[in-house]
Amino acid sequence: MDFFKSFFDFSKLPTKFFIVISVTSGIFLFSNDEIIKKLRLDKFEHFAEYIGLVFLFSTILVIVNFLIWCFKKVDYKIKYNKLKKEYQENIKRLDHKEKAVLREFFLRGQNSISMPIDDEIVARLLHKNILILNSSLNGNMISTIGMDFPVSMSNYIDKIITNEDVNYIPNPTEEEKRKIIDSRPNWTNERWR
Repeated sequence: MDFFKSFFDFSKLPTKFFIVISVTSGIFLFSNDEIIKKLRLDKFEHFAEYIGLVFLFSTILVIVNFLIWCFKKVDYKIKYNKLKKEYQENIKRLDHKEKAVLREFFLRGQNSISMPIDDEIVARLLHKNILILNSSLNGNMISTIGMDFPVSMSNYIDKIITNEDVNYIPNPTEEEKRKIIDSRPNWTNERWR
């Protein structure tokens, strides 16, 4: 039982370690006699069968680790693309009130805004993982509407959302400004300049 436990602990060594062992034992096994004598490895020739096992074991371990690494990379890419597509679809399905909440990030030019998390629209965006609560929840303020917490757009959303997705106009006319101000969420108390 102890042998198996020590074997699994041994397998936790970094792959670099096994690459070094594989290359070193490979040089010993596949070099000609001249190189072996120059490296002064000729004294180890009676251990050649063990060195062959070490080479085989370490090389197979490196190959297995490489295949696992490749699998994880491909799996991550597939999940990332699926998640990105899901977020893009969620952005396309936003209603006017949800767009108005997200537009606040554009209007204020801020990455984090205090919002009432018990507001129906904010809660819906939090549930969809479009908005996220900031990790530092200082300032658990209670407003007249509800509990205000600092929230941000999720990293995925922040990277793919555009002005058009939230009906944001960078240089609006006076009439467009009025429409935007009228459509802002009722918990906003700042005037947009």
